[in-house]
Amino acid sequence: MGAVGGAGTGEVAAKGAGARWLRNWHPRPGAAVNLVCLPHAGGSAGFYRGWPDLLPAEIDFHAVQYPGREDRFAETPFSGMAELADAITGAIRPLFDKDVILFGHSMGASVAWEVAGRCEAEGLMPRLLLLSGRSAPLRRPVGTPARRPRTDDEIVAEIRGFSTAGSTALDDPDLRELLLPMIRADYRLVEEYRPEQPRPVRAPIAVLHGRDDTEVTPEGASAWREFTTALCTDHVFEGGHFYLREHERPVLSTVSALVARALR
Repeated sequence: MGAVGGAGTGEVAAKGAGARWLRNWHPRPGAAVNLVCLPHAGGSAGFYRGWPDLLPAEIDFHAVQYPGREDRFAETPFSGMAELADAITGAIRPLFDKDVILFGHSMGASVAWEVAGRCEAEGLMPRLLLLSGRSAPLRRPVGTPARRPRTDDEIVAEIRGFSTAGSTALDDPDLRELLLPMIRADYRLVEEYRPEQPRPVRAPIAVLHGRDDTEVTPEGASAWREFTTALCTDHVFEGGHFYLREHERPVLSTVSALVARALR
């Protein structure tokens, strides 16, 4: 579900309401499309720090910074999907002065789908959803209780199982205590999130995942077809849950091609 943190965020290029939420390290005002990337549970905008240099000039890159991490460390993290998706929708409204494409990894994939639905309800139409490392959410009948929350030790063990590169901070007891409130909030959001009656979005969906990712079954990937009225495609890469870190260049080559196709 997540690995901790990422590189430092650098300067904040967004203005207005989006300044707290969006990081753009290399603004491209003449680009054709805004690509908005949402991190995984326990992740931050810095996870995507190297992406702008590997994307074509027609893509202006924006990473979402959730509260409770990096330069927003002092802020209380959100633990509810509706609250988080509402806030991000408000932050990205100004980006619809040009085409917008949403990318989300793991927890971020569910957030991206929720944000897309809110945008479409306002008449703001994303051109494409790139949903990575996440099976489609299961529908939960009304009244079904949420699953038992995981303990801190279970959360830490899961993070380490996904990626040792992003979990070394958890080896330091002091850092672990500082990071755990944010991580707990993210995991609570994921554990409690089940759309009761999902309304399909109109944007096409591209599902991306690692061949060895136990979080994404073939059935879970194909189930995203029920969450859009448009085309849904499946793209498999070598690697596990963090295949996009392990194989960054081929992943971004595919992302670039999918963006170009969506704009045609």
